[in-house]
Amino acid sequence: MSSDIKENVTRRVIWLRLVFMIVLGVAFNVAEIITFAVVVFQFLASLFTGQPYDRLRRFGGNLARYLQQITAYLTFVTEEKPFPFAPWPDEPHEELPVEEDGSHQIDKSDQTANAAQNDEAATQKKRTTRKPAPKQKTRTSRKKAP
Repeated sequence: MSSDIKENVTRRVIWLRLVFMIVLGVAFNVAEIITFAVVVFQFLASLFTGQPYDRLRRFGGNLARYLQQITAYLTFVTEEKPFPFAPWPDEPHEELPVEEDGSHQIDKSDQTANAAQNDEAATQKKRTTRKPAPKQKTRTSRKKAP
């Protein structure tokens, strides 16, 4: 068993991963600061213009993916190294349109699908839930008043 430990400790790949983890840990902290700046800027933009900036929303989504990628690498979930060792996560993502009051518009097809799922769940619950048996009235003999 001690030979296994000695072999693991002397492996170059594990020490190289430590270097990557330190660099990515620093990148994670910088990305947190940038995230906070985006949050403040988007809030102020929404406050003064009535809506957030779309390009900054897209950047915020990509920044969130980047933080997820760093976390996955640091916690050994994946061996894929994120930016700067790989391309920046610039995936298009679907954005909800923002109404004038700042709320997000929900697609009608999503509402229909959610309603159908809720109906299905209610039907399933009715099938599996047993109703208590109705109480039966017992007849008692009463004497009639004279």
